[in-house]
Amino acid sequence: MEPDSERETRKRMLAVEGALLILVDRLAMRGAISVDEGVDILQVISRGSEISATRVSQSLNLLSQLQRLRRGDGSIAPGAPATGPVLG
Repeated sequence: MEPDSERETRKRMLAVEGALLILVDRLAMRGAISVDEGVDILQVISRGSEISATRVSQSLNLLSQLQRLRRGDGSIAPGAPATGPVLG
């Protein structure tokens, strides 16, 4: 059985990882970062553990769908900026 402090650390780590996954997904959907940049970030996160890799797979699928939807042109995606990334 793991001590309470280790359990709390693991719980917080998973919460931070979850927040990063949401952030990367939303930034890519808004065009603030490219899909390729999002994939790079997710690959780094996925190297943390098998659990991380499993959690990242859903975001990688989402970014893959987004890339197919945009077909290299972010302006055709719903919610994507017409003239470049959203900065503010």
